[in-house]
Amino acid sequence: MHTLNARALALGLLLAPVSAFAQDAPQVPKAWGRYTLSLGAQTKDYTQTLRILDGSRVVQTVTGNSVSAEVQPLRPGGLPELVVSAYSGGAHCCTTDLIYTQDNGRFENIGVLDMGNYGVNFADLNADGTKELVVYSDTLAYYDWSYAASPALKTVLGWDGLRLADQTRFYSYVPTQEAARNLKDAQDLLSKESSPDFDSLKSAVSGYFGNMILAGQGKQGEAFITAQLFPKSAALKSWWPLHRNDLIGATYGQPEARLSIDSSAVWPSPDQDSP
Repeated sequence: MHTLNARALALGLLLAPVSAFAQDAPQVPKAWGRYTLSLGAQTKDYTQTLRILDGSRVVQTVTGNSVSAEVQPLRPGGLPELVVSAYSGGAHCCTTDLIYTQDNGRFENIGVLDMGNYGVNFADLNADGTKELVVYSDTLAYYDWSYAASPALKTVLGWDGLRLADQTRFYSYVPTQEAARNLKDAQDLLSKESSPDFDSLKSAVSGYFGNMILAGQGKQGEAFITAQLFPKSAALKSWWPLHRNDLIGATYGQPEARLSIDSSAVWPSPDQDSP
């Protein structure tokens, strides 16, 4: 149930600085219910492999440039789920979170979340004892600006009774807060600088628009941009109609477009590119 008290609690969490979510890299647990975990040392080619075993039988291997694991309660009842994070290495790339459960009496994957440049934050947003996944999307990275200037779209995944699914509509304040930060950046650029950096301005306004769309307030967001920001920047007004549809398109399928299920016992599977 999405109660007012739960909403207030979550609001406080999400208004806290990003560092409030920051944690040391989780240590790999040695046991998870009936299963044991064994993390190998990093090899000369800078990869390491986590093995998940049922007795002496290996049921899953996950390989990456670095691999970590933690348990998080993402479904009601049973044991917390096992979240394995594999980092590919390389600049601005790439983290994949593989989520496993044993609540159905067997080891199974319930989600592979391609996080790109970002990680995931776990938070119980509605105080029901299970956690939601607060997800930043980098779908606008490098769009028409540098990586450093790229905005993030903020969404929420959670258990819907059957699967991990987009739950942003229940927590619209999550992208709304991110939109407010984007808007403040844009207004600061326009009010404090005679010639604001245009990459930074485009990015901030686009982040505001994208997050407002995800919050269900895209029409209001665009009206504000038109009435309040275009009069302060002729360049932004000229740029906008050439890119508006791309910005709308970037919000489609977020965050579920980054989510899949992989039932193979080896990740990445041999027919995939190496992570």
